[in-house]
Amino acid sequence: MYFEELRVKLAFRMSLMCLCVFGILSYTYYFESVESFSMMAVALGISIACLILMKLNHKNYLLVFYMYTIGGYTIVAFALMFYHSRLHLVDVLWLLTVVFVAFFTLGRRFGYVLLLLSIVIIGVFIFLHLNNQILIQKELTIYQKISMIVEVIATFSLDFYLFYLFLELNRYSEKKLLESYDQVKEQNTQILLQNEEKTMLVREVHHRVKNNLQIVVSLLRMQSQEVDNPEFRTLFQESINRIMAMSLIHQKLYQNDNLSQIRIGDYLDELIHEIMNLSFREKAVEYEIKTEVGKIGLKTLIPVGLLVNELVSNSLKHAFNDTPDAEIQIEIQREGENHLRITYFDNGVWKPHVGNSSFGLVLIDTLIEQLEGTKEVLKETKGTTYIIVVQNLEER
Repeated sequence: MYFEELRVKLAFRMSLMCLCVFGILSYTYYFESVESFSMMAVALGISIACLILMKLNHKNYLLVFYMYTIGGYTIVAFALMFYHSRLHLVDVLWLLTVVFVAFFTLGRRFGYVLLLLSIVIIGVFIFLHLNNQILIQKELTIYQKISMIVEVIATFSLDFYLFYLFLELNRYSEKKLLESYDQVKEQNTQILLQNEEKTMLVREVHHRVKNNLQIVVSLLRMQSQEVDNPEFRTLFQESINRIMAMSLIHQKLYQNDNLSQIRIGDYLDELIHEIMNLSFREKAVEYEIKTEVGKIGLKTLIPVGLLVNELVSNSLKHAFNDTPDAEIQIEIQREGENHLRITYFDNGVWKPHVGNSSFGLVLIDTLIEQLEGTKEVLKETKGTTYIIVVQNLEER
């Protein structure tokens, strides 16, 4: 926006200066040479047209720049080739002025093109008309010399003014850029402060959710102490494990720098460790977690955590009664662009289930359905394998 504003100012001021310069030169050459007067009159006409265009619509600045560069080059080139009675010493300065304007207004590529064309036209002029120019120089009258001096002064004045304009507009541009930089810096500071405040609030929310879930866990444990039936106590413990699986996620989040994603390997390792500590088994169960997946978000992590909790709890409850060296292996791999492949293996022998499906198995199927996944169970003599492919909901 600032750049366009600067170019508009440049086009308008350039048109005013050219109007004054070519108006003076047209009046000067009116009494001296028809050829020179026609050149300055055409240049004056271009200046008037450009000024009118800028008055009508400021967005015409590009058209104004093209009119000055192409029109100016055409006038000078035509004069060099066809006005043989005119002395062309100053015309070289006009060509340089046109190239100068092209470089600073239309870009270096267009400036280089005009520079190359100017060199060509000057070379042709030297070979074809330079001798004639030397003869003309000897026959100049006083008025012609004065007119040439006026043109040289006007040319240098125009060049100096254009150079001054470019410097002034460049300083203005730098000032605006610094102001914009200060504004952006201030906005970034405010955004960082707001982000820190929101981060603290989100951490506090996760911390409170974790504490509330821990209170629920404590209440369930206290309630379970009043139950004498071992089966009911087991049901209480399963509910406690499920709540702890969710509580652990919130604990990890408020301890982590990233408030939206958690390393799944670290989370599952701590989750299984907690489940093992809360189990009633006398012998330890070895477990191993392999994963090629780093961090995942809450939408996927909570169902996956509950899924692994159910699988591990079921293994501890049903599979390792007659297994001396109990072992669990979990491997998580990427499947395609946005799927996760979870391979769960235990080396126990599952007891046959009597009656309807247990709540844990129903919950496993429900969680897999929630993750838009599939399940395959492979039962062998020494172990059971679950192959579960689920969708990573954050990457969907």
